[in-house]
Amino acid sequence: MTDTAPKSGNLDVTLATWTFLLFDAGFVPADAGVAAACRALRAAGEGADLDTLGVALVAALRPLLGEGEPGFAAVEACARALFGDEYAIGTDLGTAADRGERVRAIRRYEFSRKLPWIARIYDRAPSGRVGPLWVLVQWVHEQVHIMDPYPWDDVDEQVDVPVVDFMVKWELAGCESVRIK
Repeated sequence: MTDTAPKSGNLDVTLATWTFLLFDAGFVPADAGVAAACRALRAAGEGADLDTLGVALVAALRPLLGEGEPGFAAVEACARALFGDEYAIGTDLGTAADRGERVRAIRRYEFSRKLPWIARIYDRAPSGRVGPLWVLVQWVHEQVHIMDPYPWDDVDEQVDVPVVDFMVKWELAGCESVRIK
C-alpha cells in the first residue's frame, strides 16, 4: 500500500531522492547499503512496489544523518560521506553577498552540471508549522522548480515558486545548500 502522507520538507526523503537522482546520473554513493537501495530502485520493473523500495532507500540513509533534527553541518557531512571521496561536494551556492550573483552562480551550476541540488528554505510545512525545510531544486529560471521530494508515492508535491520568493525563503534559512560540484 502506498503511503499518501505529504513528505515535503522531510530531510530524509529529500536526501534520498537527491541521492537516487545522482546515482542515476552516474554518481555512485560510497555507502554500500545506499548504493544497493539505489540499484534496486533503478532495476525495478513495471508493477514493482516503488514506495517500498523508496522507503528502503530512506532507511539506508537515516544512519548517516544521525539522531534528531540534523543541522547543516550534519547534512554536509552526510553528503560528503555519500559522495565526497569520489566526487566533490559544494556548499557555496549561497555565499555571494549579492542576490543577483547568487542567482547567476545557481544558473552557472545548472548550465554546467544539469543536476538538482538541495537547499534549506523557510516555508510552511504541510503540518502548518513555519520553519526551515529541505527542498530539492531542479532549475531556476523565472520560477524555481522544486521537485517532488519523494516521487515513488501517489502524492505530487512539486511546485514552482517565483525566483524572488525562493531567494527570500532561502536567505531566511541562511542560504544553505548542498550540491555535486
